[in-house]
Amino acid sequence: MQQFLPESLRILVQQLGKLPGVGERTAMRYAVSLLRGGPRRFEELGRALHGVATEVSHCPSCGFWADSGHCPLCEDKQRPETRLCVVRDSPDVLALEKFRAHPWRYHILQGLLSPLSGVGPDQIRLASLFERVRLHSVTEVILALDATVEGDATALYLRDQFRAQFPTVKLTRTAMGLPAGASVEYLDASTLENALVHRTEFE
Repeated sequence: MQQFLPESLRILVQQLGKLPGVGERTAMRYAVSLLRGGPRRFEELGRALHGVATEVSHCPSCGFWADSGHCPLCEDKQRPETRLCVVRDSPDVLALEKFRAHPWRYHILQGLLSPLSGVGPDQIRLASLFERVRLHSVTEVILALDATVEGDATALYLRDQFRAQFPTVKLTRTAMGLPAGASVEYLDASTLENALVHRTEFE
């Protein structure tokens, strides 16, 4: 299909197709939509992309997205510095904030340990996590990490480090098991296993 397109349009479709969840047909629809919007649509999109590329960075404290200095989450004085919720990446923060019942601050690792992929403790934001725990007398660290091999490896590594360096800090991890509204019949084996391993007393 793309061999019939003008070169610039073909390149646009290819670039759009690199986005997660965007296949060739969807990329083509996006490109056609932009074309129909005319030059102004391209100019607006170009300004938005340039703005993100030049203005958005990472908060020096937690690692969340910020456009200047610290992010709004770290500047929120209602959030105690003594409780940290550790996540893999910034989108995880957005998901957790939808259901936040108790205030805490975040620490974004920007990755998970994956020895097979060459991702070790020095490649993610672990040193800065330990530094925050020391500086702010953190009393609890909540691990809201993926229920994957990498997430488990990271959680186990942090457990061992906290036992050695911060034995008085409470280390917790989000519960794993049956999702609300799920039917046991259709759950995968790993989810069912976690549900059984992390079962609680029924009172």
